[in-house]
Amino acid sequence: MEIQEICSSGEALPLLSLNHVSFLCRSVKESVRFYEEVLGFVLIKRPSSFNFSGAWLFNYGVGIHLLEQSSVEELPQKSKSINPKDNHISFQCSDVGLVKRKLEEMGMKYVTAVVEEGGIKVDQVFFHDPDGYMIEICNCENSLLFLCLLVLLNQRRRRVTARRMHMDSWRPR
Repeated sequence: MEIQEICSSGEALPLLSLNHVSFLCRSVKESVRFYEEVLGFVLIKRPSSFNFSGAWLFNYGVGIHLLEQSSVEELPQKSKSINPKDNHISFQCSDVGLVKRKLEEMGMKYVTAVVEEGGIKVDQVFFHDPDGYMIEICNCENSLLFLCLLVLLNQRRRRVTARRMHMDSWRPR
């Protein structure tokens, strides 16, 4: 049975996958370098019909679209601290220890966190890109089955609640 079949309730939009995330950036050149050298993305062709500076990158089944913004006021403010509870994108890795060593070699600041639930442990590393967007790298493969089970339980709970509400509406008073 496919994960889509297991986790889909049939109530949401018929989505297939995440296509890309888009970020405003101060310098396309600097951001491209970061996403290529630090995260391993590959620069790909971008439609030439766009009349603004930008770049498209791709890897790991997802795209990153960078849009250069000349107006500093329209850019998000760079955060000085790394707060794991802030907005971020997350990538799964095979070796969190190696990620930390490579970030240290590059002189990049990062913070770590550990999430434990039901005997499952997930290690997380958080850092910022050149424009202050937060990136998380984790060994989240440990949590995928657990998350899918939580989704299933939540969907089952909603269906049972909906049936009860439907049955209650037909009961004589």
